[in-house]
Amino acid sequence: MKKIVLFLHGYGSNGSDLISLKDYFHLNQSETEFISPNAPEPCEFNFFGYQWFALRERSEEEIQAGLKSAFFYLDEIVKDIKKKFQINSDQISILGFSQGSMLATYYALQNEDTFQNIFSLSGSLPKKILEKIELKKNNTKYLIFHGKIDDVVSPNQAIETHSFLSDQKIKSQLIMDDNCGHSISPLAIEAINNQFKNWI
Repeated sequence: MKKIVLFLHGYGSNGSDLISLKDYFHLNQSETEFISPNAPEPCEFNFFGYQWFALRERSEEEIQAGLKSAFFYLDEIVKDIKKKFQINSDQISILGFSQGSMLATYYALQNEDTFQNIFSLSGSLPKKILEKIELKKNNTKYLIFHGKIDDVVSPNQAIETHSFLSDQKIKSQLIMDDNCGHSISPLAIEAINNQFKNWI
């Protein structure tokens, strides 16, 4: 049975941005499919990139509306993957960076299916959006990683997301990197590989 790692890139990037991470993962490459689609919309501020949703104002209302729209696009991707490979959601790990991370968390929290892992890298959700989510019961595990010197997305959002998940009795691990900005550090890769050890 195939294992699927689904990458969700950040704002203004594209599907090829994260796919190279697969070379650092301790997974049997012949048993794993790595999928990294482009977001549905051309990015407003980068003609060569894409966005899961617009960020003109960067307000909570705009993010909330964008996440709702992107939810359905991601859901179609997941459904296609499950149909193509004849698997359940528990054989899918979703790794999101920045805006893709926000979408991954938003999507999984409102999904009745259990995913193998949600890796939320440098893009946690604002507390007010988390509090409006209609949570669905599942056993999905969350790994939240954030650099303490991130000047794009506040590290406080990662702390708030972890606290929210823990309060809801949702499995969550928080890792903060003292020397990392808005990026993915070796510490994040190490933590991801530790989660992969339990993927049978």
